[in-house]
Amino acid sequence: MYGRRERNNVFLGIDVGHTAIKAVVFDEDWNETVSAHADISTFVPKPGYYETSVDELWIQTKKVLREVTKKVNPNLIKGIGICGGGNGFYPLDENLNPVRRGITLLDLRAKYIIDQLKKEGKYDILFRKLGMPVLPGAIPVILRWLKDHEYERYRKIKYILARKDIIRLKLTGDISTEITDACFGLLNVESQEYDRELFEILGVEDMMDALPELRPNSYDVAGFITEEASRETGLKEGTPVVAGAHDACCNTLGVGAVKDNIVCAGGGTWSINLLVVDKPLLNPMWSCECFVKKGTWILEGSSPTATISLDWFVKNFCGDEERIAEERGESVYKICDEEVSDVKTNIIYLPFLMGLPWNYPFQSNATAGFLGIRVEYGKKEILRAVYEGVAFIHALHIEQFEKNIGVSEVRFTGGAAKSEIWCQMLADVLGKKVLTVDKEETGCCGAALLAAIGVGEIKDIQDVVKFIRIKKVYEPRETEKYQKKYEIFKLCGKALSEIWNRLEELVRVK
Repeated sequence: MYGRRERNNVFLGIDVGHTAIKAVVFDEDWNETVSAHADISTFVPKPGYYETSVDELWIQTKKVLREVTKKVNPNLIKGIGICGGGNGFYPLDENLNPVRRGITLLDLRAKYIIDQLKKEGKYDILFRKLGMPVLPGAIPVILRWLKDHEYERYRKIKYILARKDIIRLKLTGDISTEITDACFGLLNVESQEYDRELFEILGVEDMMDALPELRPNSYDVAGFITEEASRETGLKEGTPVVAGAHDACCNTLGVGAVKDNIVCAGGGTWSINLLVVDKPLLNPMWSCECFVKKGTWILEGSSPTATISLDWFVKNFCGDEERIAEERGESVYKICDEEVSDVKTNIIYLPFLMGLPWNYPFQSNATAGFLGIRVEYGKKEILRAVYEGVAFIHALHIEQFEKNIGVSEVRFTGGAAKSEIWCQMLADVLGKKVLTVDKEETGCCGAALLAAIGVGEIKDIQDVVKFIRIKKVYEPRETEKYQKKYEIFKLCGKALSEIWNRLEELVRVK
């Protein structure tokens, strides 16, 4: 371990997610000691419009931090790190007040602008510059929408921040961002610097002045807890706060997947699959994003296709299982694990309940569905197919890394990683070791590790692996059986592309 330690020094990680704010304190041995969370609302004023109240972000963060500082002496917190849900658009006026509610990266209101860029041949230029597909919620695209539809608000914009940056501003007074968030629409993938041409293509180059200071490293100390923030949160005035990072990067740090071609697979609402690389690698099947240190990158293959499928199935079809779970005082998901553990099924489940906003691995208008249902099958067989479909989509993303770069092992985190069924299934489908780690909140852990690097407690990014302990290793056992079904899954996805197109045409006609 690096640096001199005073016993009981601790680090705090804050995760500014899309559905909740979380805060976790880690002790000197990197055990999770105290945690708190609060829910965050998503406003949907129209279909496809996804917004967040900037004021609520701060109110709920204060609530969480006050809960933490009641249980931990704030004088012991040596540094604070923050991660957050990817980028998004959070505009402030000259007085640092919100110009409007924040708009998340997955907002769809500006989809027509993306369609127009494709018609004009400009979309491919943006892809090559950014290293990733351009989403309607990317900042330059949303700025174009605001200029067209909310011009008075557009004129008031003085600063544009990402989700986590809002919280750091409230804690420290610092107005800046860093490369892992800014890469979603603002940076040239090669130089990792702001790119004016991205704004010129969308006709919003006048907003370049609204971009905040760009910090090259997520572990750079960006500011210190102010007197006002101390009063509102209970944190000690003067405590250092680092720039922080996109939550996917912090999850990667939190499982120790920073070298040796180790993939971090996150099974939450999204299937998020990440691989750190030392040069930008562009491929339409993934996003090439900035990692936490300038001169490093992280590849992300992701889709909203993970535990959302199980949540949907439980909500609509598992009333009996919920009653059993309540009687036992257990999680309904544990009951589901038990029910599918010895079940065999030929049903194929395509887990595209929310489509595919990145336009891969199939196409954006993909829909979910079951294939192969027969009269002899019941709920357990269908539920088993849900588990398999989620494992298959993780494998499909990871397969792209294996083909192009190579994968040594997979470290699984998130809600799905709590299921031994899912962990073993993923190992079988991939034919590779799948490992879980001893950290429950890997995003908060990664943020706290950044803080430790920032204050000199940890020497370098590569050294974080010394503080991550492996919880369990899952060796592949039934790879041949799953590989056959996995190939059928991919064929079904491709074959149904035409059906998805026809369904979309039918909806438009109606």
